Amino acid sequence: MMLSGYTKDKNANPIAGANVYIMSERFEPLHQTVSDGEGFYSFDLPAGKYKYLVAVKDYGEKYLEYWCENIDLDGDKTVDARFDTLEVYGLNVFRVMGGHPALMVYFRPMSLEKFRAGEADICPENMSIRAFVNGGEVAVLETNRVREFAGDQSMGAYLIQAALPEGVNEWERVDVEITGDGGAFGMATIFA
Repeated sequence: MMLSGYTKDKNANPIAGANVYIMSERFEPLHQTVSDGEGFYSFDLPAGKYKYLVAVKDYGEKYLEYWCENIDLDGDKTVDARFDTLEVYGLNVFRVMGGHPALMVYFRPMSLEKFRAGEADICPENMSIRAFVNGGEVAVLETNRVREFAGDQSMGAYLIQAALPEGVNEWERVDVEITGDGGAFGMATIFA
């Protein structure tokens, strides 16, 4: 099965020479490739479930990472990775039973600027959030900034409520895009 796509920047321009990894649940690299001059990457993999796809170039210097979770490779699949100086990490999606027909989306955003400054909490202060369900943009109904315990400190995270598209009861794919001060950008994807 082919798993392929493009590595791109915040403006959807190709990023050549990005490292793209298929990672295990323990964050161990299982497969690795490098995007070409047009940003194209591909893996020829056995059918199966793959926990993470991570794309990065010049981590901590110029960019942070793109993360994709829960890839069920039961046929050829395309995953385009866009990354910049923000990162959407720890993406989780769930439904509240008996609640409004929407998805609860949890994630930890990270800022390269705060990382470089050595701040303990690298969650950006100001950002806009866009959510996409099964490829289409949906309304973000509620945005909640929360604190997550992280051992000897806490860090900022977000819990948002994203609408389900009309007539859709189940989700297959959720993408989250964040944009911060100065146009900083980050994105992540999760499959059901």
